[in-house]
Parts: sequence; C-alpha cells; structure tokens
Amino acid sequence: MTHVRRSSDGGFEVRIVVPADLRSTIGKTNLTRRLGRLSKSGANRLAAPVIQQFHDLIERAKAGPLDDPSPAPVSVATLAPPSKPSPRQASSPKLMAIFDGYLRERQSSPATIKRWRPVITHLVDHLGHDEPRSISADDIIGWKEALARQSASGRTIREVYLAAAKVVFAWGVENRKLDANPAAGVSVRVPKRHRPRGPSFTSAEARTIPSASLSRDQSKISREQALARRWIPWMCAYSGARVGEIAQMRGRGIIEVEGIWAMRITPEAGSTKSGQARIVPLHPHLVEQGLLRGAEQAGDGPIFYDPARGRGGSAGNAHYKKVGERLAMWVCDLGVDDTHVQPNHGWRHLFKTIARRAGIDPEACVIAKSRIVLSMRM
Repeated sequence: MTHVRRSSDGGFEVRIVVPADLRSTIGKTNLTRRLGRLSKSGANRLAAPVIQQFHDLIERAKAGPLDDPSPAPVSVATLAPPSKPSPRQASSPKLMAIFDGYLRERQSSPATIKRWRPVITHLVDHLGHDEPRSISADDIIGWKEALARQSASGRTIREVYLAAAKVVFAWGVENRKLDANPAAGVSVRVPKRHRPRGPSFTSAEARTIPSASLSRDQSKISREQALARRWIPWMCAYSGARVGEIAQMRGRGIIEVEGIWAMRITPEAGSTKSGQARIVPLHPHLVEQGLLRGAEQAGDGPIFYDPARGRGGSAGNAHYKKVGERLAMWVCDLGVDDTHVQPNHGWRHLFKTIARRAGIDPEACVIAKSRIVLSMRM
C-alpha cells in the first residue's frame, strides 16, 4: 500500500497527505498513525481500516466544516487477533547485557571499555529504563539534544556517544536480540574544524623539547620519570611512533635484527592502535646517546615506569598512560603549550610531514634508511 511507510522507530505507519484546500478544515497537512514494529505484510493488513478511516475523514471535510476534525480513535491492537510473544520477545535482553555481549565477542580493549561503558550508562540514565526494544529513533534524537544542552561538543556526540550506540545496537540486530537499530541514520552536523596552525611541532618547538631533555634538572622526580623525559621525545621524533607505544616499552623490546638495533612495538606490552606488532629500526643517533644502556638495565620490565610503585590501576587506566600524561604536562611547562598541538602526538605529525616532503613511501617509511633527521644533534 502506498500510504504505508517506515516510521522513525523502525516500524511502520500510515500517512496520507491532506489536500491543500482541506487543510484549514481538518487542521493538519497530513494524517498519520503508527502501526508498530511488525512485518510489511502485517503492516499492510493493519493499515487497511486506518486508511479507510482517513479517507472517510477527508470526504466529510469536502462536504463542509467538521464538528470533530480528528479521526475516530482506533486501537491498532484491536485490528489483529492477540498472539503470544515469541520466545525472543518474551526474553528481551537489557541494553547493558547487549553491550556486555558485544564486548565479549569483540574482545574490546580496556580503553574502549572505559570510554564506552559510561556512554551506554548515560543513555540508560537519560531514558530512565534499560529496555532496548522500547528505544526509538526519537529517543536517540532526544538523547543527542540533551547531550548538546549539557555542553558536549557536536564532534564528541557524533564520534563517541552516537558511534558507541550505533555499534552496540547493530550488534544486537546482527545477533537477533533486537529488531532494529534506533540509532541508525542519526547524526550530528558539526562545523568544519578551523585550525589556526597545523598539528605538527614547529622547528623551534621540535628543538625545545629534546634540548630540555638533556639540560633540565630532573633530580626531584623518579628515575623512571627522568628516563621518560630523557628518551621518549627523542624516540617519538625519530620513529613517528605514538607516545603510548613508546611509554609501555620494555627493556627486552630493544632488539638487534641482522646487525641493526630496533624496537619491537607489540600489544603484549600494553596496546597498539592497530593491535598489530611491528619492528621499528632505531636511529643510530639514539644508539650513540646510550639508549641501549637504559634498556639493558630494565631487562624484562618496563623502561619508563616501575609497576611496583603502581596504585592498583585498572587495565583501562594503565600505568604507561600516566607516563604519557606526565610527559605532556612537562612539555607544556617548557612553553610548548599551544592548545592546537598535542604535546606528545605533535611528533607523529611532524614525522609524517617530513617523510612526505622527502617522498618516502608510507609503506616503507623506515627511519633507519631515511635522511629526515630533525637536526637535533646537540
């Protein structure tokens, strides 16, 4: 039937457009009634009397003013014989249970769990219930609008809150726990990001940090924190690796391969963005400065933190992440504090920029054979 269409909650509805000359009489531009979430054939069957009712109303409007312009109330449920709920409907899982099922199957990282669980909890708290089958697209839109009123940025709403909800609901649909994904198609329009400068360090910033790692008094901090300040900026600069990948480095991660010293970046030590291990050659300048001695002293343990001094943090709040946070604060204290540049990740952007200028193939961007030294030799 042409008057039956999908509704915003993933079900079906009847919608008939009121002729323009009758809209003032009826008081509406269209007549709509939701049929619920059911099959297309079931929707067509239930829609027949509703469509007839709407047509009757339009015909009465053609004859003159209406005492009551509203269609007679009809409960869609009375149009079909009652049926027993299917076992799947009777045992509808809770939203948090679906979320936990997704995490188990996906084997999500601790960081993902830490970031997404508060998102799903926030949705449940906003709705006041944990019944995913009762959540409509309108509910998701209301949640989005509530987040905006709470000063969440459009980008955060889109890339964190809605992204998490869409993935979890989609998993529920894929595993026949839900009939529809109410978050599908819901998005946020965000303004184009304006950058007053690029995300890379400037030449001056790129010299300030390694210079400070050599000359600043570090007697009031732990040995591991001093090592982090001394080596992590240099290792990031010469490799383009992420700060977390370096901060979790263990002594045995510094290896020699066919006469070339390298570092093994592996998820076994903590986490990597791609979840894949890789071997990155060490620039000879790092070897000349004595990095191998620090790695040898750490042995099988981490180079840049002491697990024995940890405070029992969770996997989602790993010790090596604290190393990166402290390092970022130190970099800002040096005066490299432009809010448009990340104090640790700026090295990765700079490395890629210089590699691009040098024409290095991204798949073969190996620092050991490149000529893109940052002229930081002191």
